[in-house]
Amino acid sequence: MRSIIALLLLAATLASATLVAPASAEETPRTITVNGTGEVSVEPDMATINIGVQIEAEDAATALDGASAATGAILATLDIEGVLPEDIRSGAIRLNPRYSQSVLSSGNQIAGYQAVNSVEVLVNDLDQLGGLLAAVVGDGANRLDGVQFGLQDPSEAMDEARRRAVAEGARLANLYAGAAGVSVGDLLRLTEGGASGYNPMRAEPVMLEMAASSPQYDVPISAGKIELRASVSLVYAIGE
Repeated sequence: MRSIIALLLLAATLASATLVAPASAEETPRTITVNGTGEVSVEPDMATINIGVQIEAEDAATALDGASAATGAILATLDIEGVLPEDIRSGAIRLNPRYSQSVLSSGNQIAGYQAVNSVEVLVNDLDQLGGLLAAVVGDGANRLDGVQFGLQDPSEAMDEARRRAVAEGARLANLYAGAAGVSVGDLLRLTEGGASGYNPMRAEPVMLEMAASSPQYDVPISAGKIELRASVSLVYAIGE
């Protein structure tokens, strides 16, 4: 009886081992994995500027009133220049005390106030940008806190970068396969590794000289190029 039970247990063990046996190496698909990157360089067609007013006065009300009046004049100029209201947004609004640094005083005392008021403006016509900056400086703007170039619709350029990334990945797959003496089979998997548009470049805050009248010349602007990049990961089967 014991021998029969032992034989049954041995048969069950062998059957279980057969069920969990790993697949042979021949059944494991052979693959080649590559990464492709695509880049596109295009000219920007819009810019975002941050312009403002900085006024200093002995009392807070005078400083704030001066900044408010100058900002109102800037907004009126933007309207005359054809900038749409939805393309203008209020930026920083600050009122800070200024302290004296006299060695005769026992401590820092308030010597006046500084008021700052700025607006962020979207400019869709870059040919207008230089003249627009000159016009607002004539109306009291004395801060340029940033110029950022961009694209109104980056989707077309970004899609081209993706196509180039896939083409580059396919080229590399054929290159490596040829060097290894094999052929490239079907594409098994394609994963986007990430897409990055242009990196905004902002100028450092700059104080502009207050002018009694508008500047004689437009502010020179060089937009340069915008680089867009996409990357993909491709997995190909190795052909027979």
